[in-house]
Amino acid sequence: MKKGTVAAFAAAGTALAAASVPYFYHQNTDLTASHYVFRSPKVQGALEGFRITQISDLHNKVFGRDNCRLMALVEAQLPDLLVLTGDLMDSYHPDLERALDAARRFAKLAPCYYVTGNHEHRMSVEKQTSFYRALEAAGVIVLRNEAVTLGLGKGFRLIGVDCNQARTDTLRRLMADRPPEELNILLSHKPHYAKYYRQAGVDLVFTGHAHGGQFRLPGVGALFAPGQGPLPKYTAGMYRLGDTVMCVSRGLGNSSFPLRVENKPELVTVILRGETAL
Repeated sequence: MKKGTVAAFAAAGTALAAASVPYFYHQNTDLTASHYVFRSPKVQGALEGFRITQISDLHNKVFGRDNCRLMALVEAQLPDLLVLTGDLMDSYHPDLERALDAARRFAKLAPCYYVTGNHEHRMSVEKQTSFYRALEAAGVIVLRNEAVTLGLGKGFRLIGVDCNQARTDTLRRLMADRPPEELNILLSHKPHYAKYYRQAGVDLVFTGHAHGGQFRLPGVGALFAPGQGPLPKYTAGMYRLGDTVMCVSRGLGNSSFPLRVENKPELVTVILRGETAL
């Protein structure tokens, strides 16, 4: 091959690489907001139109100075409730103060509830305990295998389970004494425990963990997700599992693999509606 041809190929490669930088930058830093409607006859009175915004898998990522872009987008959702479904921090590059700073800012926007992800579980027991206490001090309510009833008209039950506990007796125990007419909303990190959410009889589940499948290709969808492997089933959006609906957030940050393709960071807002509401 002539030197001129080699030089031309090298120049083309360099130009292609340079052109791809803005694409990958925006794929990993441009925030998106997704909105879904959950309908149930259990949604009545003050619950009609109630807005729940989900923040998942932040992994210590910062969007703008002091997370200003993320906070502005969260506030724009007009949330009545914020739910944090794990991996607020990243165990590979832990920065607990950064995670706590984000938590403080979230708690100023709306009542805020949190459940653990697998990255928090990788910390020592002592660090976990300290971190959860700091979250509570920041105004975030930590649900660790417990349920609370939020008194909004008819009200609903908010349940939070630790990472991996959904497949044990813990979730069944928390659901055992539920009033049949009361709406049950579960916060749990992993979507691939879908069958356990359905078996427990939960009405609505918020999960994350899958990172949207990391790479998403037109006509193919997600390529890989932890716990699900290649071509995963549950990576983004709303899934009906019998009488249970599961919401899976694509998440906000990255972890061991630092790149997203056709899968921009996502905030999710679910709006509660009665079956007859417009």
